[in-house]
Amino acid sequence: MNAGSQAKDKSIRRASMSDVAERAGVSVMTVSNVINRPDIVADQTRDKVLASMRALSYRNNLVARSLRLAQPRQIGYILPSEDTAGNLYMDKFLHELASACQAEGRNLTLIAEPTHEAQLKACQDLFYGQSAAGFVIANIKPQDQRPVLLTEYGIPFAAYGQTAAGNEVPWNWVDADSAQGVELAVEHLIEIGHTELAFVGHLPDTVEGDARLRGYLAACRRRGLEHSIQPSRVVSAPNDLEDGLNATLTLLRSPHPPTAIVCLSDLLAAGALLAVRDLGMQPGAQIGITGFDDTPLTSFGSVRITSVKQPSREIARELVRSILEPSDSPQHVLLEPELSIGSSTQR
Repeated sequence: MNAGSQAKDKSIRRASMSDVAERAGVSVMTVSNVINRPDIVADQTRDKVLASMRALSYRNNLVARSLRLAQPRQIGYILPSEDTAGNLYMDKFLHELASACQAEGRNLTLIAEPTHEAQLKACQDLFYGQSAAGFVIANIKPQDQRPVLLTEYGIPFAAYGQTAAGNEVPWNWVDADSAQGVELAVEHLIEIGHTELAFVGHLPDTVEGDARLRGYLAACRRRGLEHSIQPSRVVSAPNDLEDGLNATLTLLRSPHPPTAIVCLSDLLAAGALLAVRDLGMQPGAQIGITGFDDTPLTSFGSVRITSVKQPSREIARELVRSILEPSDSPQHVLLEPELSIGSSTQR
């Protein structure tokens, strides 16, 4: 079983109306009629749909729908407290989150407090003042106390990302499978002929960073690339352009250089591309490079960096839905990324 299958087995995707319809063997319109106009549906058909809803723990019944309509019209989003390079991706995600809120008849309210204490105080004021129906928190740390405290306060929220406890938490979270994303990059490089790889990057104190490195090591071990996981091939580098450049120069000037470099972020991949050019080499044809997040940094004129693309739109929708359609049990949703292939890995 691959990493993606394992991740899906451990996670829960909230059932949709289409899932209910497929299980019951009816149309989506019929499911909608059972929810909104049950009197026009035949008893036998209605019973099948209701049984399907129960089996899938589908929550969008008349009671839940009426509760949703009675909720405040705002959903709060806590902006990152510091400006990190990862915000290039989070800027895109913010637009997706705003669109997901609007699709549910809600408006997105931004919370820009600089400390966790101030963020929690703002959530309390907005929720208990009946201005916000719930909150989305991101940039989750392994021992992050914000979700713990919000749960204790009884404030509805959903986390974009996981703490170190993973599935063993009583709150909703949604995330992309970062380990699987890097495994996709490694498998792609192997398929096009690379057997000497290296990994560049480090996101300290993050579950996400650990997952990306774990995905690289797992994929290399699975394919027997033991030399590619030696300490000299796994380079810890801060997430900035210069460190990506310097780490790549060191790797390519070593006695046994790699032929492909897997980077933890697009910013590091951009630095790697500059290093390859500085050495008079051709990205893709001679040195393969991959990034992560598929941000605008992947475009360098005629060269486009291959990058792992997170399902940001689906992540945003799941976060909003988990706030507006509460479940009896915590929903832990791990979504599959995909690889966006560019010329940096075309030989």
